[in-house]
Amino acid sequence: MAAKFHFILISTLTLLLASAADEATVPMFAFSWLDDKDTFKAGETATIKIKVLGNFDSKGNASLDRTAFKPLITVNGKTGNSSYISGVFLDIDGDPSTWQIVFIPILAGIFNVILNDDPFKVMDSSLHFTVESGWFFIWLSIGLFH
Repeated sequence: MAAKFHFILISTLTLLLASAADEATVPMFAFSWLDDKDTFKAGETATIKIKVLGNFDSKGNASLDRTAFKPLITVNGKTGNSSYISGVFLDIDGDPSTWQIVFIPILAGIFNVILNDDPFKVMDSSLHFTVESGWFFIWLSIGLFH
């Protein structure tokens, strides 16, 4: 009986350690506003910095390769380009230390941002931003500044 218990315990520990080792190869991510700027005029460019914590080691799994990282940005429940933001651009080429998400806020107010990427288990809702009124031509997705 004791030998059977030890076998089950060792098997369970081995499975847990293998699972933890697999998860350790998937990097984690942190997000912040470029230069801590979280207030914009409508039409200005907003930039979210992406900080990669760890290394990409997909172990042959293409769904966890660095080129597979494609987080979705949701503002007040609307994903991607919407009546809140426009010109969403994910800049993840080259060195991960320069990765960023760029967009143009187009509606004045206070907004909540959710960033998620299911394969990498990313779900961040810590970012908020404020947009002040400004001249903005929505059909061109550009702002006019004085």
